[in-house]
Amino acid sequence: MHENLIKEIEKIIEETVPYYGCYLVGALFFPAKKNSGAILRVYIDSENGVDISALSEISKELSMILDVKDTINFRYTLEVSSPGINRVLLKFNDYIKYKGKRVKIALKNKIEGRINLIGEIIGVCVNDDICGGEKNRDITIFDEIEKKPLTVSFYDIKKGNLLII
Repeated sequence: MHENLIKEIEKIIEETVPYYGCYLVGALFFPAKKNSGAILRVYIDSENGVDISALSEISKELSMILDVKDTINFRYTLEVSSPGINRVLLKFNDYIKYKGKRVKIALKNKIEGRINLIGEIIGVCVNDDICGGEKNRDITIFDEIEKKPLTVSFYDIKKGNLLII
């Protein structure tokens, strides 16, 4: 729905957060609910983690920049946070980075009768010639329930998180 807007916002954020020693993990829009505006949630991190004062400063800076650039033309609330211990996985490269780690994945559609998978990332297809190009991004999880590998397309993932605890 807001895919192009997210890309535009992420570009602005990627230009801003390095001044604070941080990098963008990703941004998500959550639609407006009754009597409230949408939520723009921005996840940032740094090699040493992000403390509350940095989050506050970055939030103020981004709010000001987004207002000045008039990027978003509807009511919204900006939330800036770290990805947390059970880090959200938003981009295909996140799955590459965390190969070998335990994850929980919520799917857009059922695969083998399941909508949620929990297990270790055991494979990520990164070779465009083998994967069939940019549009075919496959992730293989060793599913803890079925005790077997299951392969899903990155584009079929609704939400992914690392599972540390």
